[in-house]
Amino acid sequence: MFTDKLYLETKDSHRVVDKHPFVSLIRNNKLAGEMYINFNKICIHEIQNVLTLKDEQLYNKLYRDFDVPEIFITQNLSTLLQHCRTYPLESAYQFYLGLLFGGNMLKRMIPEHTDFLTYDNNKELSNEFKMYLCNNVTDEDEFIQHVNEAYTIIKSVFDDFYNKFNRINSYTSLDVQETRQLDGGPGTYPDPDTGLF
Repeated sequence: MFTDKLYLETKDSHRVVDKHPFVSLIRNNKLAGEMYINFNKICIHEIQNVLTLKDEQLYNKLYRDFDVPEIFITQNLSTLLQHCRTYPLESAYQFYLGLLFGGNMLKRMIPEHTDFLTYDNNKELSNEFKMYLCNNVTDEDEFIQHVNEAYTIIKSVFDDFYNKFNRINSYTSLDVQETRQLDGGPGTYPDPDTGLF
């Protein structure tokens, strides 16, 4: 079965992405979770703009309706979005199945995005999509190559996100009361005992 071969021949590059330190942040940091959801939304938006399936009913089941987020497009993300447009079926495999398999876990971590993350009959739909791939992918090796290429790009995008998160986090963790040049002097902070300035 093609999807078994696809899984086996892409699992190493998939594992690199899954074990990325940015992914670990998603589990317990709201900002990282928002970054990850917006990343998924903008990629799926690009996929849906060009994806056509012979099975229109399957397409409608997979389709996500959401507002497209405004996010800064890095060079790596731009490369990935181009990849999504050029290889929409390969990208659909990655992003739709990512939601189908990971959506329930993500809903616990980022409950405000439940609508985006929720499908009816996840297991049935993922099997239906995998069967579609088995019946419609003509060049299996090329498809696998494109999926592996995408994981390499995604790893670079996550590098960007991780670095951005750390920069933001270092700014917000700055304690102005312990930073002499930013200290406004007496009366700038409330008295710790009374709460008064």
